[in-house]
Amino acid sequence: MLDLGLHQGTSLYGRMPEDGLRMVTMACAPGGHSLELLWSLCMHWQRLGYPPVVLDGSASESAESPGLIDLLEHCLPIEAPRAGHAGEHSLAVLPAAHGLAVLAEPMPSGVAPLYRLQPLLRRYAVVVLYAPVPVLASGLMAEISAPPLLLLETGPGAVMATYADLKRLALHANLNGTVLRLGYGQHQRAAAHQQLGTLCECAARHLGRTPRTLALDPEHPADLQRLALELLENAQILPAGAPPALPSSRDAVRASHHATSH
Repeated sequence: MLDLGLHQGTSLYGRMPEDGLRMVTMACAPGGHSLELLWSLCMHWQRLGYPPVVLDGSASESAESPGLIDLLEHCLPIEAPRAGHAGEHSLAVLPAAHGLAVLAEPMPSGVAPLYRLQPLLRRYAVVVLYAPVPVLASGLMAEISAPPLLLLETGPGAVMATYADLKRLALHANLNGTVLRLGYGQHQRAAAHQQLGTLCECAARHLGRTPRTLALDPEHPADLQRLALELLENAQILPAGAPPALPSSRDAVRASHHATSH
């Protein structure tokens, strides 16, 4: 289990992690609730001394918005903000759709695709891969075992849509998922548990596996902090020593300006 005293009192900004880089994967969903949850989780990690960087697989890099593909093409490691220099409400976000597609391509080294992020993002503590389910259910996730976080929405068809996502993850990436349902107050929490129960029954019957499920009240900060800590504890470790995805003859330079604050 995580030691709360250590994590709340220890700043890891600008550190060189000896145990590898933590990676959390999260499926983006229509609506905006997944973005709100992503923001809340990142703010919790930042306050605990774990500076996060988000790879936004739902956004494409461009000349106006450089991102992951630029880091990969030029082997540009980026710096996390040092203690006292990161705004409390700022977050490093990199557009990443093209870069993730490049990472998914086979490389002669045989290194798992996402392991190649470690040399570029090692100054951060947590990498959040925020992407559509088809991206998470692909060869990009080779050697990744940590379950992606999926948000179960409300409304008709939500359970079946999430079941379809779980099926895709199972068939194409051999991954289970952690499914989160937001519920405000006692009444919504009861409805959330009912939905999650239906989803688990469906998954057990047709997939032979059940996801881990959570019902969370966004208005309870303690619930969000427990989720943030649990995701840290169960995060995938990207070990040190992997080569960058696209070796370049250019000298590696600091590229902190490529990380945009939102």
